[in-house]
Amino acid sequence: MEQTPSQQNWQPYNSLKRPGVMRLWSYQAVAHGADTVMFFQLRRSFGACEKYHGAVIEHVGHEDTRVFRECAALGRELGELGDRLLDSEVHAEAALLFDIDTWNAVEITSGPSVDLNYLDQAQKYYKAFYDQNIAVDVLSPLSDFSSYKILVAPVLYMLKPGVAERIEAFVQSGGTFITTFFSGIVNENDLVTLGGYPGKLRSLLGLWVEEIDSLLPEMRNSVNISETFGHVAGTYECGLLCDLLHLEGARAIGTYGTDFYAGMPALTVHSFGEGEAYYVATAPEQKLLLGDLVQTLCEKHHIAAPFQADAGVELAQRVKEDQVYTFVLNHNSHAAAISLGNTEYIDLLTSRR
Repeated sequence: MEQTPSQQNWQPYNSLKRPGVMRLWSYQAVAHGADTVMFFQLRRSFGACEKYHGAVIEHVGHEDTRVFRECAALGRELGELGDRLLDSEVHAEAALLFDIDTWNAVEITSGPSVDLNYLDQAQKYYKAFYDQNIAVDVLSPLSDFSSYKILVAPVLYMLKPGVAERIEAFVQSGGTFITTFFSGIVNENDLVTLGGYPGKLRSLLGLWVEEIDSLLPEMRNSVNISETFGHVAGTYECGLLCDLLHLEGARAIGTYGTDFYAGMPALTVHSFGEGEAYYVATAPEQKLLLGDLVQTLCEKHHIAAPFQADAGVELAQRVKEDQVYTFVLNHNSHAAAISLGNTEYIDLLTSRR
């Protein structure tokens, strides 16, 4: 994993990594599958566009700097770990589909909203799992996702050949699929799939999207939960886009609260074979995705974090044969607590139990 040891130079504001942050983020990369930790650059350039980009060796030219000492200390720790983690893997039971071509297509299309950002939506759904310490693999839609329990595909705008059919097979076999507004709209050539949105996902999702309302930045609507669904209950604020849809076999969990389409479905579920397909027809507040919907679906599939920890503490695991390596990463600026239960752990850096 390549990173800057101290600061970047290409953002509007290039703050320093505070003491300990470089080490924390390095172990975060390792926790999620990296087998190496690398830096750009070794020596800070003295000319051209990267002369102010961070480096292990600063312009002063010697090793008596905070950044060099932190890099050296991390190197010693990784040396002590040796090759224990090599060939270990992250075993995730949930996956998020991310497609570069969809990203490009959404960015260049004219409409429906200048505020629709594919990357933001993907990160929002990833964060819903991440904040609960649920491992998520990020896959291309062309990857094999048949072994997962939950498959999330926010703004799956472009459907390439065979993808819709494989998602159907995934759900048919018992998987849970979640997608959102502006999905199934075009084919691999960015040509609209005629016959009604969401195109080839229409049968799987059990609905037809008639219109898409684009809200101004200051405009808000709400999703009113019509039937309590696990942790999903009450009313949630939403915005950006609102699909006006009709049910064709799906069931409405939540409906819009205001505007001329008040009462129309905003959150739906459709039983399909042995599994279920969920459709989030608008951009709801993070709480609906984080604390409620994702938590409910993970519990339904018996997917849970390794153990309990305070907010701001990241938990991740890598597995190698019969060994499970657990990473505990405290992103807070203060000490935090974790609950290990009755399981005994060995700290690989100190050998303490």
